[in-house]
Amino acid sequence: MPNPLLLPEIVASVIDNVHLVPDLLNCACVNRMWSVAALKKLYRGSLNDMQFRTPDIGSLNCLFVASRERFARNMSFVKHLLLSPDAIALDQIGRTNIVCHEKCRPLRHRKHAKLLLQPQGSGLTSLVVPYKMKGQDWSTISDLLFTPTIEYLAIDSFYCALVMNGASYSQGSIIPTRVKFSNLKALIIYKPDGGPGIYELCQMLRCCDLQFFHLEETAHSRADRMSRYDLAEVLLCLRQHQNLETLALIVPHCSPPLESTRVEEQVNPWPRLKALYLAERPQEWLELLPTLDELQILNLLDLGPRSSTINQTVLGNIAKCRNLRAIDLNIRDLDNVEALLEIARGCPLLQKFRVKDVRFSGEPCLGEDLFLDLLRALPHLEFLDLDAKFQMDGEKLRELVHHCPRLVVLDLRYTQLHLSLDTMIGLHPFRQLETMMFAHIYFEDLPRLQSDAILTIATLWRRIFPRLRDVRCHSDPPYTMEDDWSEESEADNDGMSDDDDTSLSSISDFVANSDGQKCEQYTLRRKLWRVLGYGKALDINHKIIYMWQTNLEIKTIGWPVVPLAAFSDPEAYSTSTRCGW
Repeated sequence: MPNPLLLPEIVASVIDNVHLVPDLLNCACVNRMWSVAALKKLYRGSLNDMQFRTPDIGSLNCLFVASRERFARNMSFVKHLLLSPDAIALDQIGRTNIVCHEKCRPLRHRKHAKLLLQPQGSGLTSLVVPYKMKGQDWSTISDLLFTPTIEYLAIDSFYCALVMNGASYSQGSIIPTRVKFSNLKALIIYKPDGGPGIYELCQMLRCCDLQFFHLEETAHSRADRMSRYDLAEVLLCLRQHQNLETLALIVPHCSPPLESTRVEEQVNPWPRLKALYLAERPQEWLELLPTLDELQILNLLDLGPRSSTINQTVLGNIAKCRNLRAIDLNIRDLDNVEALLEIARGCPLLQKFRVKDVRFSGEPCLGEDLFLDLLRALPHLEFLDLDAKFQMDGEKLRELVHHCPRLVVLDLRYTQLHLSLDTMIGLHPFRQLETMMFAHIYFEDLPRLQSDAILTIATLWRRIFPRLRDVRCHSDPPYTMEDDWSEESEADNDGMSDDDDTSLSSISDFVANSDGQKCEQYTLRRKLWRVLGYGKALDINHKIIYMWQTNLEIKTIGWPVVPLAAFSDPEAYSTSTRCGW
């Protein structure tokens, strides 16, 4: 009887179900068959999960120096190539340095650069070079930077000229520029600096037919920023892309999408647009919303204090987009909260509803009645982040799980949750919920609760929230002020008694001005979180939110909207708590 561990079908099935890099590395050590299968998955790359990113430049250098043959073989497995260092250095005042100082050894000679940029096999599907490589000589290899198989190209604006020059002159090739870009469907430009560089970007836009365009500016000073005139030139070129499905303009200003600003003359420039990401001052853009019949994702970011107030008319326009599945709004001093209910009722397919009511003074005005009405209007909701302030008891929590059983992310950071043992016993479980936040979580009948075993409470909690990986109280001290969530603390969980107050004195200074009840509640919460294992991965909340969002984008529009920050802090944009090889 053959060894099942040597059957290709068994090996392939196991590798398909391994989802962590350390486990895949262990699989690669079994034998040659396991090694090939594991390395294919490891080197394939990923567009959104930084755990499966291409090895950083330093690791590629090590592989290249150790064995040219192994380097060529492993590069042939790559589909999504990322050329980026392991970590980006900070400048003198703590800002991200937007230049890569690490040298990539394979790019020194053309024959080796070809192994990296044009690997054997079916070729690259995507290429991401988010930072300018300082000191890199591209003069003899610029034609290798872009290949006709690439569908997704994400580059620092510096590379626009190189890509265009390489496309118009390829050694030993007479492929027309437009033909070479025929497969390019997604273009992402990081750090556009305006001026002459805009010419190459516009030239590139005239040579392709895009479905996805993402422009992100990170200039630290006004002098380095892209001007409104430059952005207007880019938008004019984008008008020809009638198949555009995603438009992300992460820039500190937005030029009008059309020459005319009169509402009666507005027409839909992109009839297939499914996702729209805008930053500051989106007023003219939002007047186009009723014409965007296919729109499914709307994200209005807030990049600074000058964001304009979204008026009643614009909120009404959002409500007319009946195919919307995700709404992300940052609103200044929202006065008419009924407009949010109008959006919820007008967009019945919503899976994400995130509304941040940014106020310079006062508190959130969204209350209990509006919250309950929203729940009844959003049966498909998976992501709820709302600045609503009220007290949620067991009955309201029961309504939440009844009307929104698919919730994965719940953020009600101004709402207080009150629970009792009787309430917890009778609650239906949130079967999909992975992360949640409240202002406070209060356990009623505290003396009775403290007399019960903490593990009993934990058992009830796990039944209600079987998939929960992170819970936070917005008003509690940050995790850095608490005990170190180390393996030693984890080992103590099983033997911890109800009366164990180990290290609880460390919060005495923080709660010195609080009443005794709040201190007892905080102590109880912290004990419970320790037993449940929460708080060990400090950025787990961010990871869950990021992966939920990018998975929705991939499902809806084919590609994720990945911010430049993902490459300087890859661990925060990964499904794993440990990123890298």
